[in-house]
Amino acid sequence: MTGSVDRTAGSVAEARWIVPAVILAALAAYFPFLSLPFISDDYIQLDLARKYGPTGGWMSLAADALYRCRATSLVLTSVIDHWFGLNASAHSAASLLIHVLNCLLVAAFGLWKPIGWRAAAIGAVFFAVHEGHQEAVVWVAALPELLVFFFALVAIHAWLLWLHDDRYGNLPLLITVGAYLLALLSKESGVVIVPLLGLGALVFRHFSWGVITALTAMGSVGVIYALAIFDKSATHLHLNDGTFNAAAPFWYTLVNSAWRIYWIWGFVAVAVLLALRVKGALKAVVLSLVWTLIALLPYAFLTYMSRVPSRHTYWASLSVAMLVGLAGHALWQRQASRLMAGCLLVAVLGHNIGYLWVKKLPQYERRAQATERFLDFARRTPGPIVIQCFPYGPEVAISAAGLIMDRRDDVFFTGKAPASATPYCDTEHP
Repeated sequence: MTGSVDRTAGSVAEARWIVPAVILAALAAYFPFLSLPFISDDYIQLDLARKYGPTGGWMSLAADALYRCRATSLVLTSVIDHWFGLNASAHSAASLLIHVLNCLLVAAFGLWKPIGWRAAAIGAVFFAVHEGHQEAVVWVAALPELLVFFFALVAIHAWLLWLHDDRYGNLPLLITVGAYLLALLSKESGVVIVPLLGLGALVFRHFSWGVITALTAMGSVGVIYALAIFDKSATHLHLNDGTFNAAAPFWYTLVNSAWRIYWIWGFVAVAVLLALRVKGALKAVVLSLVWTLIALLPYAFLTYMSRVPSRHTYWASLSVAMLVGLAGHALWQRQASRLMAGCLLVAVLGHNIGYLWVKKLPQYERRAQATERFLDFARRTPGPIVIQCFPYGPEVAISAAGLIMDRRDDVFFTGKAPASATPYCDTEHP
């Protein structure tokens, strides 16, 4: 590990426009979503944040095998709740802010040769508006996905700095380890940071005993972390409710999810890179696919879907963003194809932002209406209420009633309610 940070053609000064471009792109895509009310599991997230988020709840959080792996999101939600209360727009704005920070971390790949600022900037703008992972940005309950990505990229950038630059000693390595630990406290998928760090060392050909020792130590922490989860398999919610199963057809889920992530702009980017015979294009495509599969693997053992939900593709879709960035830069470099580059940029922005506004925004409005209808019913109904049918789990309605009206003890499941309880049934699925 010698020398200083490698920079491609295009100085840091050239990158000054990246920050406003990324912010504008993210706001253009997601600003309309800030007016949405809370959606289903948002109420459970808030409930858990009030229970575990304050320092007095941290010991109980540490004992919870599932939610200790989401500690950072619960603490952050607790802080926002303390400052703004049950203000859905404030919580949504916090998620959008983290998304912007994540996009800027994507743009920071411009520091590293052979990506460069221009390709990284195009990739970051694409990542900012990409509709494929929108659930992670829009849904407050998906906050862990944003945070594990944030800490993962901090770890990766610090790791690359440690590999490339001796001037800072082992400080970047300490930041890498700290960010990795925070990622593990954000989501179980944080364990894949270690193989991605190994991939980075392989790509930049920086392997030494120090690198191997660091990877082994962090990998050992990941193994202990995983064993601590499976040790509680008898009580771990997601290992008992059918959400995940080691016997699930993960290969099909993995391939199906990867295909959907690359469709359509990932495939367009691959076609452009190969058609223009860009130097290193095949290597970039292979690395992109490896990144995608590694990032998707923790989510591929689903039992209730044949593809990974959009919120879980947030991390994996970075690979497509980088390919789009490299393809866009390759087109722009050639004078003859600049018009095509401009047209593709308009098409990419129009497709993703248009799809979010026209297709996804109404969907999220419908998803929120189920809880809003129940709360409206509860406001008009004194006394106990029994949930006979509901589009989401009854615990969502119970949390909503407890948070909004302090009526948690008035809402019951079927068969547990007093005879005087007023029945509630909503069969309208979002």
